[in-house]
Amino acid sequence: MKPEGHEVHKQHTFDTFCKKVLKNEARNILREYVRRQKKEVLFSELPPQILEQISSTDEYPSEYEWFRVGDFSVEVRDDRLAKALRILPERKRDIVLLAYFLDMRDIEIAKQLRIVRGTVQYQRTKSLKQLKDYLEGGEHGGEIHRG
Repeated sequence: MKPEGHEVHKQHTFDTFCKKVLKNEARNILREYVRRQKKEVLFSELPPQILEQISSTDEYPSEYEWFRVGDFSVEVRDDRLAKALRILPERKRDIVLLAYFLDMRDIEIAKQLRIVRGTVQYQRTKSLKQLKDYLEGGEHGGEIHRG
């Protein structure tokens, strides 16, 4: 059974229509692609200042060292500093944490630890020197001497 002339004409017309639609759609997609390409910028082409503004870093509490000082928990984010603080005797470490991480004054630290203010000031100064020596790998080869 052969399709009649009218049927053949309808098939050709439909075929031509489909090809035209596909060609126009392909042209529209290409135009959209070019339009987007003009507006989009690759991350690798962005200046560092812009990258800093639009980026974020995940932070997890488990990645940091936590120290307990009385009723306070103190977070230390620097691994080297945390290691140096762990090496300090407990009282000296507590004084440093209270003074520099919790912004307490010597008199407040003295009350908290039940010691005299002069001892707080002396221990804080001595502890800072020990931490500095340790972190700089100073005169004692990066060691903290207890005492």
